[in-house]
Amino acid sequence: MGAKLKVVGIGGAIRNGSTSEMALQWMVHALRARGVEASVFTGRDLDFPLFDPNEEARSTRLDRYLAAVRECDAMVVASPVYHGGPSGLLKNALDHLQPLASDPRCYLSGRAVACVAAGGGLAGAVSTLSALRDVVHALRGWPVPMQVPINSSAKPFDAEGQCADPKLTKALRAAVEDVVTFASAMKPR
Repeated sequence: MGAKLKVVGIGGAIRNGSTSEMALQWMVHALRARGVEASVFTGRDLDFPLFDPNEEARSTRLDRYLAAVRECDAMVVASPVYHGGPSGLLKNALDHLQPLASDPRCYLSGRAVACVAAGGGLAGAVSTLSALRDVVHALRGWPVPMQVPINSSAKPFDAEGQCADPKLTKALRAAVEDVVTFASAMKPR
Protein backbone atom coordinates (compact mmCIF):
# COMPACT_ATOMS: atom_id res chain seq x y z
CA MET A 1 0.00 0.00 0.00
CA GLY A 2 1.34 3.47 -0.94
CA ALA A 3 0.38 6.52 1.07
CA LYS A 4 -1.27 5.94 4.41
CA LEU A 5 -5.04 5.63 4.37
CA LYS A 6 -6.89 8.46 6.09
CA VAL A 7 -10.16 7.76 7.85
CA VAL A 8 -12.53 10.19 9.56
CA GLY A 9 -14.73 8.85 12.33
CA ILE A 10 -17.82 10.81 13.30
CA GLY A 11 -20.01 9.98 16.25
CA GLY A 12 -23.42 11.44 16.86
CA ALA A 13 -23.65 10.98 20.62
CA ILE A 14 -23.36 13.78 23.16
CA ARG A 15 -23.14 11.44 26.15
CA ASN A 16 -19.60 10.29 26.90
CA GLY A 17 -19.35 6.53 27.06
CA SER A 18 -22.38 5.91 24.86
CA THR A 19 -22.41 2.54 23.12
CA SER A 20 -22.15 4.12 19.66
CA GLU A 21 -19.17 6.21 20.75
CA MET A 22 -17.48 3.17 22.29
CA ALA A 23 -17.99 1.23 19.04
CA LEU A 24 -16.55 4.15 17.05
CA GLN A 25 -13.51 4.37 19.33
CA TRP A 26 -13.04 0.58 19.14
CA MET A 27 -13.04 0.74 15.33
CA VAL A 28 -10.70 3.76 15.21
CA HIS A 29 -8.28 1.96 17.54
CA ALA A 30 -8.39 -1.13 15.27
CA LEU A 31 -7.84 1.03 12.17
CA ARG A 32 -4.85 2.79 13.77
CA ALA A 33 -3.41 -0.61 14.70
CA ARG A 34 -3.50 -1.37 10.95
CA GLY A 35 -1.48 1.76 10.17
CA VAL A 36 -4.43 3.95 9.18
CA GLU A 37 -4.34 7.65 10.06
CA ALA A 38 -7.63 8.48 11.80
CA SER A 39 -9.32 11.70 12.89
CA VAL A 40 -12.32 11.56 15.19
CA PHE A 41 -15.12 14.06 15.63
CA THR A 42 -17.72 13.36 18.30
CA GLY A 43 -20.21 15.15 20.50
CA ARG A 44 -19.14 18.71 21.10
CA ASP A 45 -16.71 18.61 18.12
CA LEU A 46 -19.82 18.41 15.91
CA ASP A 47 -21.88 21.02 17.76
CA PHE A 48 -22.34 23.17 14.67
CA PRO A 49 -25.22 25.57 14.10
CA LEU A 50 -28.19 24.02 12.34
CA PHE A 51 -27.40 23.62 8.68
CA ASP A 52 -28.90 26.46 6.62
CA PRO A 53 -28.51 26.08 2.85
CA ASN A 54 -28.86 29.87 2.50
CA GLU A 55 -25.91 30.65 4.76
CA GLU A 56 -22.39 29.31 4.93
CA ALA A 57 -21.52 28.55 8.54
CA ARG A 58 -17.96 29.27 9.62
CA SER A 59 -16.11 28.12 12.71
CA THR A 60 -12.70 26.66 13.48
CA ARG A 61 -14.32 23.33 14.43
CA LEU A 62 -16.32 23.18 11.21
CA ASP A 63 -13.27 24.14 9.12
CA ARG A 64 -11.20 21.34 10.76
CA TYR A 65 -14.00 18.86 10.16
CA LEU A 66 -14.46 19.80 6.50
CA ALA A 67 -10.69 19.72 5.89
CA ALA A 68 -10.43 16.24 7.41
CA VAL A 69 -13.33 14.90 5.33
CA ARG A 70 -11.89 16.45 2.15
CA GLU A 71 -8.61 14.60 2.72
CA CYS A 72 -10.01 11.27 3.88
CA ASP A 73 -10.20 8.00 1.99
CA ALA A 74 -12.97 6.53 4.16
CA MET A 75 -15.30 7.26 7.05
CA VAL A 76 -16.82 5.50 10.01
CA VAL A 77 -20.19 7.00 10.95
CA ALA A 78 -21.64 5.97 14.32
CA SER A 79 -24.96 7.09 15.72
CA PRO A 80 -27.12 6.38 18.71
CA VAL A 81 -30.68 5.47 17.79
CA TYR A 82 -33.09 8.30 18.51
CA HIS A 83 -36.70 7.32 17.82
CA GLY A 84 -35.74 4.89 15.06
CA GLY A 85 -33.23 7.13 13.29
CA PRO A 86 -29.83 8.80 13.61
CA SER A 87 -29.20 11.61 16.03
CA GLY A 88 -29.86 15.17 14.90
CA LEU A 89 -26.24 16.01 15.78
CA LEU A 90 -24.94 13.42 13.31
CA LYS A 91 -27.40 14.32 10.55
CA ASN A 92 -26.54 18.01 10.95
CA ALA A 93 -22.81 17.18 10.67
CA LEU A 94 -23.50 15.26 7.45
CA ASP A 95 -25.63 18.14 6.13
CA HIS A 96 -22.68 20.47 6.76
CA LEU A 97 -20.74 18.56 4.07
CA GLN A 98 -22.56 20.72 1.50
CA PRO A 99 -19.44 22.85 0.79
CA LEU A 100 -17.85 19.68 -0.66
CA ALA A 101 -20.45 19.69 -3.47
CA SER A 102 -18.21 21.78 -5.71
CA ASP A 103 -14.98 19.92 -4.90
CA PRO A 104 -13.30 17.91 -7.68
CA ARG A 105 -14.07 14.89 -5.48
CA CYS A 106 -17.70 15.80 -4.84
CA TYR A 107 -19.11 15.14 -1.34
CA LEU A 108 -18.00 11.59 -0.37
CA SER A 109 -17.28 10.36 -3.91
CA GLY A 110 -14.96 7.37 -3.93
CA ARG A 111 -14.96 7.00 -0.17
CA ALA A 112 -15.84 3.83 1.71
CA VAL A 113 -18.16 4.42 4.68
CA ALA A 114 -18.88 2.04 7.54
CA CYS A 115 -22.10 2.77 9.42
CA VAL A 116 -22.74 1.82 13.05
CA ALA A 117 -25.95 2.32 15.01
CA ALA A 118 -26.55 1.53 18.67
CA GLY A 119 -29.93 1.50 20.36
CA GLY A 120 -31.99 -0.18 23.01
CA GLY A 121 -32.89 -2.93 20.57
CA LEU A 122 -31.83 -4.19 17.19
CA ALA A 123 -34.97 -3.01 15.37
CA GLY A 124 -34.13 0.67 15.90
CA ALA A 125 -30.46 0.06 15.09
CA VAL A 126 -31.36 -1.60 11.79
CA SER A 127 -33.71 1.22 10.75
CA THR A 128 -31.05 3.77 11.70
CA LEU A 129 -28.47 1.93 9.58
CA SER A 130 -30.87 2.08 6.66
CA ALA A 131 -31.24 5.85 7.09
CA LEU A 132 -27.47 6.31 7.38
CA ARG A 133 -26.85 4.28 4.21
CA ASP A 134 -29.41 6.42 2.36
CA VAL A 135 -27.62 9.61 3.44
CA VAL A 136 -24.21 8.16 2.51
CA HIS A 137 -25.56 7.20 -0.92
CA ALA A 138 -27.02 10.70 -1.38
CA LEU A 139 -23.57 12.09 -0.61
CA ARG A 140 -22.10 9.72 -3.24
CA GLY A 141 -20.27 7.62 -0.65
CA TRP A 142 -19.94 3.85 -0.75
CA PRO A 143 -21.40 2.06 2.30
CA VAL A 144 -19.23 -0.98 2.95
CA PRO A 145 -20.98 -4.37 3.07
CA MET A 146 -20.58 -4.87 6.83
CA GLN A 147 -22.80 -2.42 8.67
CA VAL A 148 -23.03 -2.84 12.44
CA PRO A 149 -26.30 -2.72 14.41
CA ILE A 150 -25.75 -2.85 18.18
CA ASN A 151 -28.18 -3.62 20.97
CA SER A 152 -26.90 -1.24 23.64
CA SER A 153 -29.20 -2.83 26.25
CA ALA A 154 -26.82 -5.81 26.27
CA LYS A 155 -23.98 -3.52 27.50
CA PRO A 156 -21.47 -4.96 25.00
CA PHE A 157 -18.51 -2.77 26.08
CA ASP A 158 -16.74 -2.76 29.44
CA ALA A 159 -15.54 0.36 31.27
CA GLU A 160 -12.23 0.29 29.35
CA GLY A 161 -13.98 0.17 25.96
CA GLN A 162 -13.26 -3.48 25.26
CA CYS A 163 -15.99 -5.41 23.51
CA ALA A 164 -17.22 -8.31 25.64
CA ASP A 165 -19.54 -9.69 22.94
CA PRO A 166 -17.73 -12.10 20.56
CA LYS A 167 -20.35 -11.71 17.80
CA LEU A 168 -20.15 -7.93 17.95
CA THR A 169 -16.34 -8.08 17.99
CA LYS A 170 -16.46 -10.19 14.84
CA ALA A 171 -18.84 -7.70 13.15
CA LEU A 172 -16.69 -4.71 14.13
CA ARG A 173 -13.55 -6.44 12.83
CA ALA A 174 -15.32 -7.24 9.56
CA ALA A 175 -16.40 -3.60 9.17
CA VAL A 176 -12.82 -2.44 9.81
CA GLU A 177 -11.57 -4.94 7.21
CA ASP A 178 -14.15 -3.67 4.71
CA VAL A 179 -13.10 -0.05 5.30
CA VAL A 180 -9.43 -0.86 4.71
CA THR A 181 -10.09 -3.10 1.70
CA PHE A 182 -12.53 -0.78 -0.07
CA ALA A 183 -10.64 2.43 0.77
CA SER A 184 -7.41 0.90 -0.53
CA ALA A 185 -9.10 -0.16 -3.77
CA MET A 186 -10.74 3.25 -4.31
CA LYS A 187 -7.86 5.48 -3.16
CA PRO A 188 -6.93 7.94 -5.89
CA ARG A 189 -3.51 7.12 -7.30
